[in-house]
Amino acid sequence: MRTHRITQGSVVVGVDGSACGELAVRWAVKEAQRTQGPLHLVHALENEVVISDKQQLGTKETPASSDPILAAAMDTVRAMAPQLETTAHSVTGFAPTTLIAASKIAETVVLGSHGRSAIPSALLGSVSQQVAVHGQCPVVVVRGNDSQDVAGSGRVVVGVDGSEASEPALGYAFAYAASTGSSLTAVHTWWWEPLEGASLGEPWIGDWTEIANQESTLVSEVLTGWSEKYPDVPVHSHVVRGDPVVELLDQAHGASLLVVGSRGRGGFIGLLLGSVSRRILKRATGPVAVVRSLGGDHPAQ
Repeated sequence: MRTHRITQGSVVVGVDGSACGELAVRWAVKEAQRTQGPLHLVHALENEVVISDKQQLGTKETPASSDPILAAAMDTVRAMAPQLETTAHSVTGFAPTTLIAASKIAETVVLGSHGRSAIPSALLGSVSQQVAVHGQCPVVVVRGNDSQDVAGSGRVVVGVDGSEASEPALGYAFAYAASTGSSLTAVHTWWWEPLEGASLGEPWIGDWTEIANQESTLVSEVLTGWSEKYPDVPVHSHVVRGDPVVELLDQAHGASLLVVGSRGRGGFIGLLLGSVSRRILKRATGPVAVVRSLGGDHPAQ
């Protein structure tokens, strides 16, 4: 069987036979239907690294028909969307390397938050973390249980920090909300501690209300342009002085999707892959989309 290529505009999902992997397949089917693109099921056998940075998925690909894990995933796809254009790939190679290579061509990469990876997590981190950090396209990490409705509640939550780097995440969130008929909640946190006088033990007597108003104005200005582009998306803002992880996870409880960028600025420290994104990926109870930020070629912090 010849080596397949990932096609432009496609949805790629990592398949490993785990419960989370099954949820990822189901989410990927819905996403391929939403975007009207083809679906690629990828099972990486994790024996050796054979992926290049070219468009090829790998140099060693075995017949998908002989892979029982892929066969089970294909059964799921056929039951959900029998007409969906789907290609199965059984590849010899590490899962993170394989999926990162695929992300250079695909529209979206989907994978479960936990799987059956043989890669020592102490050395490389989980597959989902690795792909979220280095993926070139939006990466959706699906977490939940077998009874969870993959469609979610019809609400999208997105982290906003006001920086230009976070614009791709906002664009992705608005487009997803528009195409699914969802509302959007924009979450902005600020955690500013005055330093002047702190060394002298003097209390700070500044006006927190003024700072809160400034932050609210910042978010309103950021959202205005996107609301004009997507006028049918109901938008709510949640602006608060607090921990960004706590606020994002609280607002995203039961939501269809939580969207974050790969890094950010200032008081939204490292939103996101940065420390905030990593913590969210570990603690989220639903799907999280990590969208590559502008200038995202720099290593995550």
